[in-house]
Amino acid sequence: MAAELTPPAARALVARAERATSLAEVQRLLTELRAIPGVREVALETAAGSGPSAGIPVGPARWRLALRIRATDALAYNRVLPAAEEIAAAAGRCLTRPCHALPADRAMPVDPLGRSLIASDRSVVVLVDPPAGWVALSDEFTLLLGYDRQSPPAVSLLDLIHPDDHAVAIASLVDACAGRGTDDPFDLRVRTASGKWRTFEVVARGLLDDPQVGAVAYFGVDVTAQRATERVLREELARLRASRPTEAADPGAARESSFVPTVAHELRGPLSAVVAFAHLLGDAGSGNLSEEQRTYLDVIDRNANRLLRLIEELLTLSRLEAGTLPLKMGAVRVPALLDEVVTERRLAAEAAEIELCLDTVDGPELVCDEARVQQVIGNLLANALAFTRPGGRISVSARPTENGWRLVVGDTGIGIPAAEQSRLFSPFFRASNVGAAAWAGTSGAGLGLVISRAIVELHGGVIDVASTEGVGTTVTVSLPPRPRVENGGFEGEPTVGG
Repeated sequence: MAAELTPPAARALVARAERATSLAEVQRLLTELRAIPGVREVALETAAGSGPSAGIPVGPARWRLALRIRATDALAYNRVLPAAEEIAAAAGRCLTRPCHALPADRAMPVDPLGRSLIASDRSVVVLVDPPAGWVALSDEFTLLLGYDRQSPPAVSLLDLIHPDDHAVAIASLVDACAGRGTDDPFDLRVRTASGKWRTFEVVARGLLDDPQVGAVAYFGVDVTAQRATERVLREELARLRASRPTEAADPGAARESSFVPTVAHELRGPLSAVVAFAHLLGDAGSGNLSEEQRTYLDVIDRNANRLLRLIEELLTLSRLEAGTLPLKMGAVRVPALLDEVVTERRLAAEAAEIELCLDTVDGPELVCDEARVQQVIGNLLANALAFTRPGGRISVSARPTENGWRLVVGDTGIGIPAAEQSRLFSPFFRASNVGAAAWAGTSGAGLGLVISRAIVELHGGVIDVASTEGVGTTVTVSLPPRPRVENGGFEGEPTVGG
């Protein structure tokens, strides 16, 4: 029935899609499909969830890639569905076609841009042209991975990437070919010549329209050691949490529980120095830096700050679990509290092309630790910003209730699979669909929700999460007008009024 209703323009797209051999052709077909009357939106992107709303699957299921189409009504949708299905099939053929390596001397750019890429010899630089192949441009490719650039491994580039990272790699390639390149880095694990895995923080640049390049450029910096440090800290905290029931019976176990704060304090000092000196080097008064040097400095600063945030979260969590985190209680105006948190993140939302809305009404003062409640809302906003696509919406609202205040943070992000929602408040939990959210960049350690719930409960409140995969997530924080505990963990007596 749909084929009989297909307009001539859509039938022409079906014929051309059957002959398409490159992602560039697929993107041109999508542009023309988008222009057909009745079509509101067409995008080849990471799929969230399953079913019709997730779109037409593209490639293997592990890629979580789909062609998503929205139309004005069901009739318009059915009229262009044959064209959309054929374009999706073409995209799948192009992406599953092996992309083999080329010797560096056969594809060495000689233009100024090419020479600047080659000069970045402290990072792994790879050009990917899906129909033609891929080529490694930097010596770091050989030094870190052990492959000869002139005699590269006779495998497809995807074969060198960890299977769990295929979705991220494919999504980055699709986005770059569609002109949706981003400065946000993401992690890829790459297999070395000896069979080991190294982790790289990667940025992709779409240079397909550049006549001198005509490919997607990937720049990768080795962060294997940093990620290993983070993993050790996470595993040690998990081990200590599992051993907590034995502490009362074993005094030695109590001494073990000091491991996390001790190690965290020892790491925080050197990392703070790294951040400080990175800022000093980046200061104009320290001299001019080349673009390459500034890129490396940004990587140092970003990863050191990431470790600092993890350390601070581990310290906070250990104090919450030990019952030694004091609360500085006072009476606050909820609208002013939320306005400050939202204002701090508005620039980040604008940069991510996400609408951030605040909706509050005045009401009675709330007795709480203002900084800690702001930390809770900040954690929820950070999650919403990380996992909401460009063009999405995040809302923050607050309303007084008979029992205090209700604060709500909602988003139109990727959502959380229903089967995994029972683990939301487990330390270091990451939903299975997070890895496919390539636009999200580097996400947190998975401690934000755990810390947020502990802070809310310390105030005598409750935190609830409602989420639908592919639709979005809403987190509701209910706080009493004043804490329901008798000065437990407070610094001074709770006060009401000025």
